[in-house]
Amino acid sequence: MDIIHRYNSKERQHYLLGSHYSFRLRPQLLYVGRLNKQAGWHDEPHSHDFAEILFVKEGYGTVRAYGTEKIIGPGDIIVYNAGISHEETSNAEAPLELIFFALDKVNITDLDYNCLLPEGYDFVYNSDVLYGLFCSQTETMLTEMKTRERFHLEIAQNISRTLIMYLFRIINSTTNKAIIKSNAGYRAALEYINQHFREPLELEDIAAACYINKFYLSHLFARENDMSIGQYITKRRLDEACYLLKNTNHSVNKISELSGFNDFSYFCRCFKKNMGITPTQYRKSQQK
Repeated sequence: MDIIHRYNSKERQHYLLGSHYSFRLRPQLLYVGRLNKQAGWHDEPHSHDFAEILFVKEGYGTVRAYGTEKIIGPGDIIVYNAGISHEETSNAEAPLELIFFALDKVNITDLDYNCLLPEGYDFVYNSDVLYGLFCSQTETMLTEMKTRERFHLEIAQNISRTLIMYLFRIINSTTNKAIIKSNAGYRAALEYINQHFREPLELEDIAAACYINKFYLSHLFARENDMSIGQYITKRRLDEACYLLKNTNHSVNKISELSGFNDFSYFCRCFKKNMGITPTQYRKSQQK
């Protein structure tokens, strides 16, 4: 669908939503709760078949899970995957105030069902500059569930999903590695294209090599990469052509072949359309 709108100006800006999302996440919020300050409070070891997130609003204490014990304090976020035994203890002098919520039907690529964390990741993260956001959003969830006004379930559900996104953002910035990986089928197709882009490539060939239905692969690639497979192949070939034009003395005709373009005329038209200049002009601009 084409979106027609007035141009942006200094006084008025608008931002269009694209079709690409980091991943598909549709968990079901099971409950929201609060632990009020209770000096020396202790919860016995237990586990769930769903995921659970705890947010420390105030106070200090300890948590034991994943075979280790950690001290927790204001702003900390504790994440329990399904099936993980855990227990919490509140400090006697500065007791914990926790807000917690549980999630079912969490289904993330490459992770076990109802798991929010990959194996080997830490399970305690500090909200830091997002402390105020987590405070206000978790309190709003509690208020909605207590007042039970119309749409309270939808509002609480959407807040829980938003907080997961912020949590993943914190984890990504803390660990410097993405917690959410691309779909395995998409990664396989991407790797195959990058290895064979110099050869004639058809959707059927790529799908067969990756053991994926071609229609599903086409949809998956567009969702993950914001472009079709054909567009990506062309982009990959043009990237190679630009590299060769800049770093070799091959003729433009030869570079067309080496980049995977079997038709020289088509290569020139495609290059001009995407780069705004001809291959020869590009080479001269890079030499300068």
